[in-house]
Amino acid sequence: MLPRDIASFDSLAGWTLDAGWSDSGGAVSHVPGASAEFVTRDLAIPAGDVWVAYTVRDASAGTVSVQLLDGFINAPFANRVTAHQVARFASIGHSRFRLNASASFDGTVSDIQPVDMTALLAEPTDIYIAAGQSLMAAESSSTPPDPDKDYWVPRCLYLPGATVSTYGTQADQVAACTAPMQMSTISQGVSPALHFARAVEKATPQGRTVTILACAKGGTRLVGDDAEWNPAGSVGAGGTLYAAMRDRALAAVAATPGNGVKGLIWAQGESDRALDMDTTYPPIFGAMVSQLRSDLSQPTLPVMILGPMPDDTSTNQPLFIQTQERLDQDSGHPTAISGVHYVARQPGYLSGDGTHPEPEGNRLIGKAAAQRFIAQGYI
Repeated sequence: MLPRDIASFDSLAGWTLDAGWSDSGGAVSHVPGASAEFVTRDLAIPAGDVWVAYTVRDASAGTVSVQLLDGFINAPFANRVTAHQVARFASIGHSRFRLNASASFDGTVSDIQPVDMTALLAEPTDIYIAAGQSLMAAESSSTPPDPDKDYWVPRCLYLPGATVSTYGTQADQVAACTAPMQMSTISQGVSPALHFARAVEKATPQGRTVTILACAKGGTRLVGDDAEWNPAGSVGAGGTLYAAMRDRALAAVAATPGNGVKGLIWAQGESDRALDMDTTYPPIFGAMVSQLRSDLSQPTLPVMILGPMPDDTSTNQPLFIQTQERLDQDSGHPTAISGVHYVARQPGYLSGDGTHPEPEGNRLIGKAAAQRFIAQGYI
């Protein structure tokens, strides 16, 4: 809705900055003061689904948010997290909007852009299930997001798995696909699912959107009767995450005519590492894939396995990698499964905890999985 130079604050024409705000060259900065301060602009905002994207950086205190005026609607959330943020409004038609900084906010805001999402949200969507454990969820690792790399594009959406007030997410209510994505618990990191979505969006036909169904949760298992991802799990937490994934996927498909699940992207196995993983993991993984295909009535649903970290020094890491490589339909191994594809991670992106990737590692594997998906002809 705003010209690029206005949205980026390269030009302050039409903006009104209260005393606590100042121009900082392609951004506006707030100095803490005695009261809240505003950056305001007149703009004809239509009725409907209007989302306002903006980038926050370098804040150590306070919060900032967006509000719609002349028919006041308060912000759905306020925080100081360095990220490309997107506030979602059900607009009734407005003539102004503003940034609202708390008195103690000491950061900058740039690249603010209201987007009319009404037509896009009515389009059918291609759903990609993002499941597994922490290498997909990026809960407390793979931080921090970089707004210049982990930003939102309007056709990329997601269905959060958790309600998180910090980011204004409601479980299973569509949100903008940006980092951090909220999966089964709160996340601060960069999930590979974001960059998978951004890459497949470029190949997705016009008239359709891309939606990530965020299902992953750190520390979860596939092997064992009490394993959360085991569809036949019958003890304790057995099968709970699988059942939730299935039910949420079916609900997402039913939400709009033409919706469909296009694929499963999977990053899991660290919690199942063992000396016998090559014999215990493949049959249960195969059973999970088969059950999901049956439950979704999609017998050839593609599955992309995003491999583990090659430089993780766990004793069983080589066997873990080999076990998942052999599941690839083209491996020639007896455990290979049709429609399953293994995508290897690059070395050199291991974080300090020795298990999880740095953000760039997740960006690269997400893009690589999307490229493989496209190359296989699934779009």
